[in-house]
Amino acid sequence: MAYVSVVGSLVWTAFVILPFAPFSYLPAIMIGGGPGSWFFLAYVLYLSIGVGGVGGLSSFAYTVEAHEGRLIDSRVMSIAFVLLGFGITASCILLAIAGALGGYVNNIEGVTETTVQSLLSPYVYPITATVLLALVGAALAISAMVRARWPQS
Repeated sequence: MAYVSVVGSLVWTAFVILPFAPFSYLPAIMIGGGPGSWFFLAYVLYLSIGVGGVGGLSSFAYTVEAHEGRLIDSRVMSIAFVLLGFGITASCILLAIAGALGGYVNNIEGVTETTVQSLLSPYVYPITATVLLALVGAALAISAMVRARWPQS
């Protein structure tokens, strides 16, 4: 999954630097601050958690199995990585969409603060729910590694 996050990060970076609309608005949205900072935050979180966090978690799982010789329940780890991957990706995408839309109307169109808030408010609970899915996935993965068993002789 860390490899998928790397590819996603490369695509995301390409979107930010493309010189034609609507992508050409993204740098101005990020620089403008306010809701546009949500877009930048989503980008940084996806890079750090999607690539670094998942890569680190995978290396811990490798250490448990290869160096300690313990067996991790593959069913639990599969569920954990699906929840973690979906949660990270969905929350960062939702955060980026909200940040791009909010930043556009705030920094480019110059609408009122109330309009920006009404545009962003529908994103809060879905982002919260997907972050919780990612947390459940991470907790399952850590618990599977802690409960890993020594092979029976």
